[in-house]
Amino acid sequence: MEISKVHSLFFSATFSTKKIIREIVGKLGFDNVEHDITGNIPEKVQQLGVKDLLVVGVPVFSGRVPDMAIEGINRIHGNNTPAVIVCVYGNRDYDDALIELKNIVRKKGFVPIAATAIIAQHSIFSQIAVNRPDTEDFLQIHEFCSKVKSIITSLDSLDSTFNLQVQGNEPYRQTKKIPIHPTGNHLCNQCGACVKLCPTHAIPVDYPRKTDKKKCISCGRCIVVCPQKARKFRGILFTLAAWKFKKNYSIRKEPTFFYIPANG
Repeated sequence: MEISKVHSLFFSATFSTKKIIREIVGKLGFDNVEHDITGNIPEKVQQLGVKDLLVVGVPVFSGRVPDMAIEGINRIHGNNTPAVIVCVYGNRDYDDALIELKNIVRKKGFVPIAATAIIAQHSIFSQIAVNRPDTEDFLQIHEFCSKVKSIITSLDSLDSTFNLQVQGNEPYRQTKKIPIHPTGNHLCNQCGACVKLCPTHAIPVDYPRKTDKKKCISCGRCIVVCPQKARKFRGILFTLAAWKFKKNYSIRKEPTFFYIPANG
């Protein structure tokens, strides 16, 4: 199967998913067109063909694909176009996110040929999976890329009957809105970085220490982009949740990988 171009598409609030997708695309070695859909839903639908490859990555929010990521993915359509799908999670579990992502891209005309769930530093409880993905993770990611290239070479063509088997359940797990949200403190100098880069526009331009809890999705982007380190998750609810999370999910988990059978 001939690939002329890769289209990489990702939602990446704290930049971990972006880093992983760029690593995968770089190792695949094809020309790449990058689509960052973090707070940036394309106006026009992008149509891909049989000689394109979609590499799509999303973070896992409560075991599911974030709604904003789904909006962006729905703006790109395939025509029996091969796809590699990637979920990134903070060492708890990816639950139904990978199977949900598979189903989303299939409905848009793509044929997933490989998938992976990769661990990155947790975006809320940042003491979990610190500095991941690490060297060992990237070695496994590189091996994954080699296998993907072999699959592409071995396949003559694709059709919609090919069904990549991944972990997850249907119907998908029910989710609830996360009740903790980051806020700023006295270190805030109102530079506006968080206001500009918040994907849901949840930070008031006239008082960026505050957060609109109705709009906030607790993605953590405002924390990583704040040059003054003024924004954090705070409060007794966060402290208790962080203690419980660390107790339950500190043991290292490893990436998982899935591939389409040689015969499809």
